[in-house]
Amino acid sequence: MLRRVCYIGVLLFTLSLMSCVNDDIKRGNDALRIGDYERAITNFSKALDVEPANRDARYGLALSFYAEAEQADRFNDSSFVRWSRAAREFKILYGLDSSGSINANYSTCLFYLARATLNQDASANVLPLLDKSIQLDSLNYFSYNLKGLILARSSAPGNLNSAKNIFIHIVTREPGFISAYINLGNIYWEEGDVESAWDTWSAGLQKAPTNSSLIYWTQVAEDSLKSMVLSGRL
Repeated sequence: MLRRVCYIGVLLFTLSLMSCVNDDIKRGNDALRIGDYERAITNFSKALDVEPANRDARYGLALSFYAEAEQADRFNDSSFVRWSRAAREFKILYGLDSSGSINANYSTCLFYLARATLNQDASANVLPLLDKSIQLDSLNYFSYNLKGLILARSSAPGNLNSAKNIFIHIVTREPGFISAYINLGNIYWEEGDVESAWDTWSAGLQKAPTNSSLIYWTQVAEDSLKSMVLSGRL
């Protein structure tokens, strides 16, 4: 009889904890939905104190840190710590959820963390973050583009060609990604390949006719080509 009473007591206590966890998650989701990120973080954390492996609570906490960091970015506030927290939660969540449903968000979070890291320390090695981001989401062209920029600025042998291939990959698969046209054209220009630079910038200008950088550099390359023709160098 005593054993049965103890069993019932444990069962009721467990059900009570489960109910509290669900209530915390609901309050967290409600707070997240209306943009009350601090309260959302508090409630999801309470749920995780009881169930550290709760997927929904962990996802809610990751999204809350993500949203908080994104908001800080909009106000030009330093967000390295916030993005680090979000990435940490997504990393834990990645071990809990193998469905692939969180991969795109995790990938984007790593891109923002890489960018925030560079803002804090321009010499930091963020390539592992970007490689993981691309592994998670092969359509994350922002991570590709940032990786290309980093490689293009590196003096290591072969990195410039690797950067060029990355930008070509982007414009081939996502023709509307204008920054890649600018960056690829810049590499050709630095190499002295004026024709390829003009071709690349012109292609970008067709996609974004009002882009001031493309307007300027396409004209510069065109004038250079005309000069080369007149001087007999082309």
